[in-house]
Amino acid sequence: MARLGTGDPGFLTSPSRDGVFRAVSCSHIIPIKRINLLVRGLAEAGRMQPDREFEWVHIGGGPLQSKMETYADATLPGNVSYRFTGYLTNAAVLEHYRQSPIDAFVNVSESEGVPVSIMEAESCGIPVIATAVGGTPEIVSGATGILLPENPAPRDIAEAVCRLAADPDSARAMRSACRENWERRYNADRNFSAFAGDLQALLQ
Repeated sequence: MARLGTGDPGFLTSPSRDGVFRAVSCSHIIPIKRINLLVRGLAEAGRMQPDREFEWVHIGGGPLQSKMETYADATLPGNVSYRFTGYLTNAAVLEHYRQSPIDAFVNVSESEGVPVSIMEAESCGIPVIATAVGGTPEIVSGATGILLPENPAPRDIAEAVCRLAADPDSARAMRSACRENWERRYNADRNFSAFAGDLQALLQ
């Protein structure tokens, strides 16, 4: 199988250094992405660690954005702040990753291929919390983050978030492993070159 991969962003995203745990998600806001489930998981994390501040940014728009903003406002406790950016270009997404500290990329979708959004997060060294659906287990492991069940409960999401928040040494190791995994398997330049070589060999 020839993996597509993503380009090298040319930087590594910084972790938070002020005790706040910052999570990001990136997707269309449609039912299959289960943003409501993510909100419930983050709310549970806030209740599990009431003395910690959490910040969540969702990148991407869609028909459910207004509904999810209202739901987040009604559901998240005071120690969990949130922001919906709406649609951003790919360049703007990467600029957010460059400028903002991020401690986890979270994807709780009920269906995926091999998500480009996760490849991009790992290329920036961001640990990933994601559901074990589609091709996601190919890119997310215990080394690069936390793989959730296909249909996680909010508590599963919360425990994964709180585990990363409570163990910065483990999270630091995950950041290195994410970048290494991307370099080895999802570096677009390397993958394109290998694919071209394979095609050339077939023609000889």
